[in-house]
Amino acid sequence: MNPEEQKVIAYYNQAQEARQAGDNAAALNHLRSCLEVLRLTADRLSQGRVCALMGDIHAGANEPAEALACFELAATCLTDVEVRRERLMVMFRMAQAARSLGQEAKSLETYDEIIRITQALRDVRSEGMARALRGEVVFNRGGQTDGLHQMLLGLTRLRTAKAPEMDMIIEHIRHYGSLVPRKQYESLLEEKVDSHNLKKKLLAEPTPADTIRK
Repeated sequence: MNPEEQKVIAYYNQAQEARQAGDNAAALNHLRSCLEVLRLTADRLSQGRVCALMGDIHAGANEPAEALACFELAATCLTDVEVRRERLMVMFRMAQAARSLGQEAKSLETYDEIIRITQALRDVRSEGMARALRGEVVFNRGGQTDGLHQMLLGLTRLRTAKAPEMDMIIEHIRHYGSLVPRKQYESLLEEKVDSHNLKKKLLAEPTPADTIRK
């Protein structure tokens, strides 16, 4: 193991210890030091993983601008074919950070790229999540019918994959459906949903416990 690798491991371990102790500032400082060493090497994979971890720390501290910057750097590093799924998870977090900042165009652009990647990977579950979350952004921009349509398309993909996220997305759709005229919502479900049981769940009134990300 060369001196650079030893430094990287030491900084990374110190960062993890600081994070576990709840000291995010120290963790980020150690990760920045780790990144400085990695930038002297050709190890872009490790650079990407460190940036992604920094993004997670910022996101957990409700610092979406800093999180977005880190996730963007991570995505530019995680470009090898063998880490496509890893990059995909970073991009989901990147889209959410952009959404939290009100950067809707950036969020939509990121979800579009996620959908392209998931289709290439034949990852129906992740494609469904991306389509459903993209639909929420479209709805919030004023495209209510189109947004609901995209959410329902995402739900269909999740149903195909028997994904555990189905119930969460059903709650989201019920919430957004309650924001449009009832007849319009019922008509859309009649047109787009072929399962009686699923339609029944979607027509149930949203509960106060429903949590929707704005």
